[in-house]
Amino acid sequence: MMDPILNDYEHSVTNRIAKFGDLPDFPKMEDFGITRAELDDYLFDKQAILDSEGSEKTRYVVLGILIILPILVIAAFPPERLPGRELFVFVGIAIGLVLAVICWAIMKLWIKTKLRKLYQADIEKYIDAVLKYK
Repeated sequence: MMDPILNDYEHSVTNRIAKFGDLPDFPKMEDFGITRAELDDYLFDKQAILDSEGSEKTRYVVLGILIILPILVIAAFPPERLPGRELFVFVGIAIGLVLAVICWAIMKLWIKTKLRKLYQADIEKYIDAVLKYK
């Protein structure tokens, strides 16, 4: 069974090339006008961008902190000074959820922008052909 650490985009492509690369009908890099070094660099850069969001655990911790942070700030004020003091926990949670969604959207947009800048059509066509093989 494959190690989950190595079960990412970069390794799925390179493992397919290593497994099927010698077969005559397997897509050849030369046919797409790329070299192995270009492919390796591209895959490394793309994997780094995909990994920049952090692990699932890290994402949940950050989002959890963003959700709880407004509640902690609101709790620093005396309840008598808060309008709607019975609902301040729900207001804090709502503000935290909005912050978490904004943070998540910014991260997704940042990753999408980086991937768009990295995009190279010839290499992507080769990768698609490799991943669609058999």
